[in-house]
Amino acid sequence: MPDERMQCSSNRCEATLHKDCSEQYDGSCPRHVCFYCKRGASFHRLKHLMPACTQCFLQTNRMAEPVDPSKTMISCSIWPSTSEGAGLAHGIEEAFRQLPLPYTDREFNIDPIKTEELESLTKPPTYVLLKRNVYIVKHKCDGDAIEGGCTDCDPPLACKTMCSCRSVWISCSRACKCSNECTNRPFRREKRIEVVKTQHCGWGVVALESIQKGDFVIEFVGEVIDDVTCEERLEDMKRRGDQNFYMCKVNKNFVIDATFRGNACRFLNHSCEPNCQLEKWQVNGKTRLGVFASQAIEVGKPLTYSYRFKQHFGPRMECLCGAANCQGKL
Repeated sequence: MPDERMQCSSNRCEATLHKDCSEQYDGSCPRHVCFYCKRGASFHRLKHLMPACTQCFLQTNRMAEPVDPSKTMISCSIWPSTSEGAGLAHGIEEAFRQLPLPYTDREFNIDPIKTEELESLTKPPTYVLLKRNVYIVKHKCDGDAIEGGCTDCDPPLACKTMCSCRSVWISCSRACKCSNECTNRPFRREKRIEVVKTQHCGWGVVALESIQKGDFVIEFVGEVIDDVTCEERLEDMKRRGDQNFYMCKVNKNFVIDATFRGNACRFLNHSCEPNCQLEKWQVNGKTRLGVFASQAIEVGKPLTYSYRFKQHFGPRMECLCGAANCQGKL
């Protein structure tokens, strides 16, 4: 009979095959013989050696391997990759190449622009660190206002409130007759501070130690330029669209620009209710600008001073200091 079927003689196999079809396998059940190499295997090892096709009854021994070794179902060559089957795969690497996703061997790269944006969120803007002012223009020493320095500051006064140099913002020098206990040499030791990211005002500075009222905190240093150079740099900043300014005008033709070179003082933020103030001092014949505490400051508190900002171009900048008496604009 044309429809006569034969059942596999194995007790655990339920496969049936037309009698005429069985002749292609020399009387062997196709579930026990690889369709490609015609090699067989015992039934209890069949699931490990010959995975079954997901589309038909064929078994494969070596010519195809499952992508996941824990599974025994793949597609044979009768069902090419253009259909629902995955096609013939010689090993795991080739199986991955047959997946619909593109096969590439490139590492994950981040756009350099995005990298810079991420770094700007975690690192403060770069600059060249300076310990003292660098004069870009010619400068002559201003000279001490008091010839010979102070003479009436012996201990226990040690150049405190009545010091003739301190009263006119002059730091005691070698010309003074004061002792080693002199307290009027503020630019010798800076306070411990740290540059941190703030919530609303970009980068800022906080105190790492307790600071008393009147204490010297840090010197404002940078490139000393004249008024003409200052205007030129401001025009360049306008063309670049810069929003951050690090300049401080001390006198006529004496501007300290910390845009490119300076120290951590450049990150002190403005406040309409500041806890620090800028003071101009004479130190060994040179004009220097220092940040002094105008009140007691606890550890971790932000350090601020009033910018007395003069807008050179564009609308006035919004103030985000958060003080109770905030003016709203710089």
